[in-house]
Amino acid sequence: MSQQRTSFLGEHDIESSVLVPVISYPHYSASGYSERIAEMKALGVTSIVIGNGKNMVSGLSIAGKGCVGLVVKARIGHRICALKIRRQDSDRKSMDAEARLLTMANAAGVGPRLEAHTKNLIAMEFSEGQSIAEWIVSASRKEVRKVAKSVLEQCYSLDIAGLDHGQLSRLDRHVVVSPDGIGSPSIIDFESASTVRRPGNVTAAAQSLLLYGAVAGHVKRIIGEVDKDSVIPGLRKYKARKTRTNFDSLLEKLPI
Repeated sequence: MSQQRTSFLGEHDIESSVLVPVISYPHYSASGYSERIAEMKALGVTSIVIGNGKNMVSGLSIAGKGCVGLVVKARIGHRICALKIRRQDSDRKSMDAEARLLTMANAAGVGPRLEAHTKNLIAMEFSEGQSIAEWIVSASRKEVRKVAKSVLEQCYSLDIAGLDHGQLSRLDRHVVVSPDGIGSPSIIDFESASTVRRPGNVTAAAQSLLLYGAVAGHVKRIIGEVDKDSVIPGLRKYKARKTRTNFDSLLEKLPI
């Protein structure tokens, strides 16, 4: 890391010039910047933490960067939360819809807890930990079985709630496992969620966990191959009729 980046590590007051590229991403707008600062103050946000994230913006390390917004660690009072800041070029006019969808996920017992939101901001619980793709590399069989089952149970809750996450075919980007390793995994990022699409959370996550991709490769290495002749018909049966009986029957066919 360069000397410039190193000097930016740590907490910065929200009005620090260091944070302008993040708050105004991807291009500066005086009105947009002022609007976001005012909303942060209204939410009680006093500082933003730079460092330890895997995404870079103008040499600053932040927690996340997507099509709708940037996610940073922020301080509200004595607490550190995740703050999602709507991009200046986002095609969303506000964060209202995403906040509503996250509220639905929370009601189903899933996702980081929503704390508050404004037109341009969502403040929520910060999901501390590693992506499931990073975590699983050194996980034990017992840990993998517990986390995999928890992910699928959360997906079932979303299915029953009628909320489709929309991106769970890439669990590596949307599941964070807590630092204690065997803790409950958290499904994050509901910006592409929908109540209009038919929910397909269990089927998408099961395929990512057990059949295709980097995470599935590690699962197979740790707990063994999946009997596709049994699992795929089970997924189809569950997809056709999302009952608890069909879900439990599917779990019985999985090596978890």
